[in-house]
Amino acid sequence: MTYGDIYSKLIIKKGEGMSKIKFSVLGSYFLCVFLLAGCVTLPQNESTGAAEKNKVSLSVAPILKFEDLPTPSGFKFLDKESFAFQNDKSRVALLKYYGGQNAEQVLAFYKEQMASFNWSLVNIIEYDRKVLNYENSEESCIITIQPQGGKSMVTVALSPKSRPIKPEKLSSKEYK
Repeated sequence: MTYGDIYSKLIIKKGEGMSKIKFSVLGSYFLCVFLLAGCVTLPQNESTGAAEKNKVSLSVAPILKFEDLPTPSGFKFLDKESFAFQNDKSRVALLKYYGGQNAEQVLAFYKEQMASFNWSLVNIIEYDRKVLNYENSEESCIITIQPQGGKSMVTVALSPKSRPIKPEKLSSKEYK
């Protein structure tokens, strides 16, 4: 067997599997990039001048992805880390923003602004991040505020409101 014979057996005929290989390689690459991007953080140092920064109030940005989801003015929309879908029946979105205001200012902004866009606050969970859960008659919105060195990363997750789960009826045999 010659090198030419081996080479011809190893070469995939054009159009018979090359697209599958390219798709697999590209898919793996993008998955790795996506997973690694989620692990990147910036140093946190929110203590410097926090009292002075809290006095500044934020205004709504003039360009909104959805008209009823406010964004603090001056925050940059992270297009490559976001997605949005809307049709005549529902909206789904994961919108990311980064800006120069600290997490307390952003929290105060959303507490004030979401009510003016007819969103009802369900609860707030605070730990190293601040998570605000809102709902209206048809949708749920979760806003996560991640402090990043005196600045903030904001993630807005929008989805249709889930319906209550009905418990299954058990037969009398299953209770025994």
